[in-house]
Amino acid sequence: MRSRRGALWAVLAALPGCGADPAGAALLAATCGAACAPARTGDALAVIAASGGWPRPERCPTYLRSPVHRRRAHQVAVGPGDDWIRAIERARPDTEVVLRRGEYRLGRHYAVRIPGGVTVRGETGHPDDVVVRGRGYGPESEGLMITGPDVTIAELSVTAVRNHAVAIKGELGAHRPHLYRLHLYDVGTQHVKLTPGGAREGLVACSEIHYTPGAVKGDYVDAIDLHGAVDWTLRDNFIHGITGDGSGCEVDTSCGRYTSGPAILVWNGARGTVVERNLLVDNFRNIAFGLGKGHQGGVIRNNFVYRRRGGDAGIELQGAAGVRVLHNTVRVAGYPGAIEVRESRDCEIVNNLLSAPVWDRGAATFRAAGNIGDAADADFLDPAGFRLQPASRARGAGLPAADAGADLDGRPRDGRFDVGCAQLPE
Repeated sequence: MRSRRGALWAVLAALPGCGADPAGAALLAATCGAACAPARTGDALAVIAASGGWPRPERCPTYLRSPVHRRRAHQVAVGPGDDWIRAIERARPDTEVVLRRGEYRLGRHYAVRIPGGVTVRGETGHPDDVVVRGRGYGPESEGLMITGPDVTIAELSVTAVRNHAVAIKGELGAHRPHLYRLHLYDVGTQHVKLTPGGAREGLVACSEIHYTPGAVKGDYVDAIDLHGAVDWTLRDNFIHGITGDGSGCEVDTSCGRYTSGPAILVWNGARGTVVERNLLVDNFRNIAFGLGKGHQGGVIRNNFVYRRRGGDAGIELQGAAGVRVLHNTVRVAGYPGAIEVRESRDCEIVNNLLSAPVWDRGAATFRAAGNIGDAADADFLDPAGFRLQPASRARGAGLPAADAGADLDGRPRDGRFDVGCAQLPE
């Protein structure tokens, strides 16, 4: 079942560099040679693949080796031919359900309800080896549904579901959910959806979320949509191709009503969200806090946003308060709002490398400093990449910024603040 994409995940499970995994090493040899040096392609997806894929294995080890691993007292292993849905839904607290390699059909089930204190993970550590597949965009379905606290879903794929790949029920007390090293693709609306209810301390990390070419239907689409999230972290994810078809539909209904949603949307009274070290490529909109319904505090830092076609904002704050936007690289074609702020207060926008200056859309109070608002191809090793040329004007041009965090490659910012998401080595 391992595809070319699966070979990339094999690289992520191996060591950094050109990869110790044979399949991954062969793939990288074919794309970038022994040095793994990206060519100047102008294609962000090609640049990412040529540099070893994403997310980085040093920050995203396999689940059992990761700091987010939750040890459970009980373990149940099932395969596609077993009653795997019953095994998950009837699991007692403190149980890990391990899905063996294969394809798991949802059939006529609306959702697989995961109770509190349960882990569901793929056995091999490669997300593409375990695929949960729905019946397409026709029947209503919410895929894997988290209905209680302390649930983990790790190292599997979900696709061909109308509503959501993973639905997290905030109103049922689904606190502290962990979504780790998932591959979520071709889902009718939002791939990850948190409903209102104030769910706390969630994590979405080291995952790939996207549409394959021609698979999107409608404009009511997001990668991650969180209502009322409290102190969540979204890190080290690769999100691409979240762009609607222009019909304004919710899949095939309510046509003319919607515009493609942000790839990452955190709103409706959310607070304390950390969005860091994510790659967002060729999405219509990218990162949004508040969207007119409120977001308090939190930080958006060290993200790379790139779009070569027309679309909307790179980072948008609307109805937000006390949010910090630090050290992001945002290059979006055909739109003046690389970062835009409106109806927000007490925000800071510092040390960002942007294709256009910060846009004040009105009714906003914020501090903007240390930003570069005319990023050009000459600033980067590759025109579609995030790594800086050694002589880039961004080197050391930033201001000291507390809580800047490590750059997109994990390099610390020790005494020198390069503008954007990449810190040049000494």
